[in-house]
Amino acid sequence: MKAVKIGIAPEVFDAWPSYRRIVVVARDVDNAEEDPVLEALLREAEAAARQDPELENHKEYPRIASWRAVFERMGLNPNKFPPSIANLVKRTRSGKDLPFVNRLVAIFNIVSLKYRIPCGGDDLAGVTGDVRLMPAAGDETYEPLGNPEAVERPNPGEIILVDTGRRTVFCRGWCWKNGDPSKISRDSRLVAINLDAQPPVDLETLEQAARELAGLLARHCGGTAEMHLLEPGNPEFEL
Repeated sequence: MKAVKIGIAPEVFDAWPSYRRIVVVARDVDNAEEDPVLEALLREAEAAARQDPELENHKEYPRIASWRAVFERMGLNPNKFPPSIANLVKRTRSGKDLPFVNRLVAIFNIVSLKYRIPCGGDDLAGVTGDVRLMPAAGDETYEPLGNPEAVERPNPGEIILVDTGRRTVFCRGWCWKNGDPSKISRDSRLVAINLDAQPPVDLETLEQAARELAGLLARHCGGTAEMHLLEPGNPEFEL
């Protein structure tokens, strides 16, 4: 695999200077579907979200409301295009258990529910350029997760995660919806998991969440994990 840079465009930090992202890069992982311990942890995280009275009106919960405001500023209606953490909490509080897709997906769902922050991941095996969080030009290609034939174009100015080589969108709406080309499967071996924080989530909380995620990776998926903080003075790193 050629050298790949993972980073955030300056326009993102110019508009949202308090935003921070930690990228956990995991290599040589074992991502088999079954893991009773992880599934139990996922059910515990779901139960805690269901029992938390602060999430009764999840749209007004501060860690979700802040992302709804980001989406509105991007020009996306957060009711129609909910931030991933809002959708995760809503699905959980509806009483339905989240599917256990595979170990990696379970791990970032556990951490997302526990810390109430957006978490998502991408398989890096097919990257042809760099991976960049940036405003969309509008001519990039987005193949929805599970339905890659229904090709879409992001809205100009929408924050997207994109493979700059093929201009393929890995995630639309910052942390709204992942794309099919970078989906994590049981065969994934090299992945990047993104943990996002806007106020009121502080850097200490974000780092704690990332450490917990890396620990779960080590115990349940093996391989190696490295953490990279992306911020205005350090907006990218190279694999």
